[in-house]
Amino acid sequence: MPYQDLGAFIWPIMVLIWVLAASYSRAAMHHRWQTRAHPAPTRPPGRPIDAPDAAASLRVLWDAARERYARIAGEYGDYESDPKQVLRRPALADPAVPSTSRFIDAFHEAMALHTETYPPTDVARKYVEATETAEKAWTAACEAAEKLRASRFTTDERALINQGIKLLELAEGAATPAEQEAAFAAARQVLAKLERSAGTRLDWRVPRPARQTIDRLGRPPCPRREGPRGGRTADLTKGARPGAGCRPRPGKVGGRPRAAPLPRFAHQARHPPRV
Repeated sequence: MPYQDLGAFIWPIMVLIWVLAASYSRAAMHHRWQTRAHPAPTRPPGRPIDAPDAAASLRVLWDAARERYARIAGEYGDYESDPKQVLRRPALADPAVPSTSRFIDAFHEAMALHTETYPPTDVARKYVEATETAEKAWTAACEAAEKLRASRFTTDERALINQGIKLLELAEGAATPAEQEAAFAAARQVLAKLERSAGTRLDWRVPRPARQTIDRLGRPPCPRREGPRGGRTADLTKGARPGAGCRPRPGKVGGRPRAAPLPRFAHQARHPPRV
């Protein structure tokens, strides 16, 4: 019969299957033996987050974050105190500009976490992250302000901006105190007119520190009087009421060097009051 003729082929196939199964079983047993005899090296457990080296590293990052915060605060304060910079990059004084709004929010978050002494670990870590975010937001806001310039203002308002810049430059290069006072007074009127015009459409205003700079430099210097000894002179400012109509001369007042004013920020709130 035909089925009897297949017997000659079935036995070799069965032997081949048995050999393959035995080889696989032997290889599996050898691998298992090798695994038990030479186990894979285990990774050491991670150090806790409060380990001494981790704390020291965080302290270094916190110190760097304090320097970063001081630099951003200084640049922001210099901008708000410089009327010419305010007019050249008005978008930085407009919280309605998205990049400026993001910076104000990020800077306020870093300001809330800023401490003079080293804080707890979680606060220090948040402060580092907040200052990094504020730095990126400040760079983006400055770049956006450089691109926007006065594009958000009308043609007449851009003319007022250019006029204000020229008046401030004229005041800086004035030959006499009278010319300087007149230039600052004219610049003050131009800025007030610009605010009235732009305020109907934009949430823009001159920061208070910039106004204070114009008011301080726009006052005439206090007169001098002869001192009690051989031609020495002294300012008539000792005991005078602040804002009495003149500004102290540069240098020393009352024998002590006058300290530089600390930077002030007009955007301490989301929408600062009009000045």
